Amino acid sequence: MKIQLDWLREYVDVDLSAEKLGHLLTMAGLEIETEETVELSDGTKTEVLELNVTPNRGYCLSYLGVAREVAALVGKSFRVPDYEAELEENWGESPIGDKLKVDNSEPELCVRYSGMVIENIKPGPSPKWLADRLTAIGLRPINNVVDITNFVLMEYGQPLHVFDKDLLEGPSIIVRRGKEGESFTAIDGSDLKLDQDALVIADDNKAIALAGIMGSANSQVTASTRHIILESASFNSVVVRKGSKKYGLRSDSSIRFERGVDMHGVISAQARAALLIKKLAGGTICKGRVDLYPSPQPIRNVSLRASRLNQVLGCSLSGDQIKDYLSRLKLEVSLLKDNETFNVGIPSFRPFLLREIDLIEEVARLNGFDKINETSPAAQINPVRFTPIQSAIGSVKSLLRDIGFSEIITYSFIDELGAKTFQSAFSTTNKVNSISLNNPISVDMGFMRPSLLPGLVQSAMTNFSKGQKHVRVFECGNIFVSGEGGEREEKMVVSAFISGVQENNVWEQTGKSYDYYDLKGTLSAVSRLLKLKLIEHPEPENPFMLKGRSVGLTVDGKACGYLGELSPSIIRQYELPKHCIVFELDFDRLMCALPKQVRFLNLPKFPEIYRDISILIDKTVPSGEVIDRINQVGGPLLRKVELYDHFEGNKIKEGEKSLTYALTFQSSDRTLIDEEVNPVFEKIVKILSSQLGAMLRE
Repeated sequence: MKIQLDWLREYVDVDLSAEKLGHLLTMAGLEIETEETVELSDGTKTEVLELNVTPNRGYCLSYLGVAREVAALVGKSFRVPDYEAELEENWGESPIGDKLKVDNSEPELCVRYSGMVIENIKPGPSPKWLADRLTAIGLRPINNVVDITNFVLMEYGQPLHVFDKDLLEGPSIIVRRGKEGESFTAIDGSDLKLDQDALVIADDNKAIALAGIMGSANSQVTASTRHIILESASFNSVVVRKGSKKYGLRSDSSIRFERGVDMHGVISAQARAALLIKKLAGGTICKGRVDLYPSPQPIRNVSLRASRLNQVLGCSLSGDQIKDYLSRLKLEVSLLKDNETFNVGIPSFRPFLLREIDLIEEVARLNGFDKINETSPAAQINPVRFTPIQSAIGSVKSLLRDIGFSEIITYSFIDELGAKTFQSAFSTTNKVNSISLNNPISVDMGFMRPSLLPGLVQSAMTNFSKGQKHVRVFECGNIFVSGEGGEREEKMVVSAFISGVQENNVWEQTGKSYDYYDLKGTLSAVSRLLKLKLIEHPEPENPFMLKGRSVGLTVDGKACGYLGELSPSIIRQYELPKHCIVFELDFDRLMCALPKQVRFLNLPKFPEIYRDISILIDKTVPSGEVIDRINQVGGPLLRKVELYDHFEGNKIKEGEKSLTYALTFQSSDRTLIDEEVNPVFEKIVKILSSQLGAMLRE
């Protein structure tokens, strides 16, 4: 919005220089973008300020709005002209009802519509003062009638439009929706095809204006125009904004309607324009106006507490000071009680003053932002507290990173094939289904993931395709499943993946691939960290896992995940190395099984006694089952059982394997002797032989 200072001074007595006035407005929230000196047609120079008007201050897209702000800031009087009484004195004899009828078919989109008729005008060049006003702010003078509407637009911030009455078909102006495919040629020459979402002003047969945006070339004022209709209205800001964007038309009118116009200024600006047209272009103003305003807007009231204002601004303004500031802005202020609470009536030209905090901002602007004292925040800073599950997840992540895994984060959305393949990862007694998205962002992200494995597998495939020799990755995140009855469940899951050739180290032979036991060791570290005992059971019902080389996991007797190799079909599908080992744990289930209270035991005072037991046993018997039987028989003296050797080869009978366990015995109240340990050891050997068919290996 460009403001010519000479023009502004017609409404408020301000003797500040352009620089000082610009600083004053900037500090009050109306930032000055540029300051320039414009040379007029006669060689005289005038100063012009360009304001950056924010969307909530649309009232400052007018000289009267800016003058009202300046008057409030400098404490001067503001001269607001009133032309309604003068208009009535200049009406002709012909009543408006015989000349014009208006049909508003969209009262919610056109809240107010006012039309006047002026006959026998004579368009021509504008006088110098009017042409200079427009030239100073960058507008091109056209003719006296059009220039008057532009002048009043800038003065009041109220868009106006003039139609050549003789070019209209029928006596009526109709406010309606556009017709599908309706042709419209704008004044700027744009040829448009309108849709039903457009709001138009029309005569009986055609659209003559795109409401609030631009008029049509089929009804514009020319040198031959003699009778005109002067339109002033208030259109819905959203409809104007959408129409302007859709049809690529942006005008001074649309900019103002988008920010809201003064509902009462509709007729004030119209009266001003009608009188100027009569003065500069001659003609007769028909008596009265057509003013359709079915739902007048009541005065809105907002309460303001002085204590709240001073608390927010950090100052100590009195009730009289607050009332003075608000009154300067032409707000109607009345004191309710105790010099504390004010009832503030909001005028129609300030539609965005809605809440108490808005009024506090207005007082702050006038009082001066530089007068607000700098103080430290009075808020209390509370330490961040993690929930038990957040702490547990953080610990597991740290452990996995410390032992060489890389954490990845993948999308919760996957393709249909991945969802179908892994949907049974955490199936319960009810059959689970994939959850599809109604509006996916792409075709390969149309389903919620039922497992973290699709993301891990995709990441591994990408790394191997780039030449990586080994991949060790993990992820913690949510999965989503749907039961047979439509019930949906979200779980927190932790999953890990290893594959490829191991890094060179002194413990493993060169070129050895990762296997089941490498990831099992990682899983054991996780269970020890959480102080949980995970029990393995063979053959989980997961079609994407390799049978015979995968196990299910339980905690406290409830299923909590699985561990093992991916099936050959998955290996081929994703072009992965031969052995890919994964585990996936239901972290919510693990959290339910966490010990409620951690108990610390005293360090043992008495030494341990060690025994090794090496057995030959059928290959189908899991080593975990052997450990369970040893623990059941060992009693209170047996403290620990560890498998440290598993051998199958030429020296072992076909169908058998050799397992060697280290047994640790210890007592908390005495030093054990062989006579106490030997009977327990013999009992263990007997049970393994009778129940599992095991034989001591010589």
